[in-house]
Amino acid sequence: MILFIDTSDFNGLRLGLIDKSAVRESTHQVAYNENYKTAELLQKFLRQNKTSPKDLIKIVVCSGPGSFTGIRVGVALAQALGFALNIPVIAIKKNQIPKDLVKLATLRGGKTILLNYGQKPNITKPKK
Repeated sequence: MILFIDTSDFNGLRLGLIDKSAVRESTHQVAYNENYKTAELLQKFLRQNKTSPKDLIKIVVCSGPGSFTGIRVGVALAQALGFALNIPVIAIKKNQIPKDLVKLATLRGGKTILLNYGQKPNITKPKK
């Protein structure tokens, strides 16, 4: 199952679950200063659809343009879930989101967000 998160709207949140040919979608009105409710609304959405986070195979998140704070919250939430569940996280721009979310199941575009937490960067010293 694929989780879709779009927090780029200034007053809204859009969540979706894509499973083969079925799409379950939910939109919520969220004030610009209430982005902290996103995780709670996601948890409620998953519970209403009788879905466990362990059922997810991929996360698609909107990377903007839009609300700066909203995008930060959505991408951070997607990254945290992707890291915890060891599943890929794909960021796509707002204009790439299809009207029919089932098309996200065959998504070829987007940018994979690499999660390398806890690893030391490979830094080489310049040659003299």
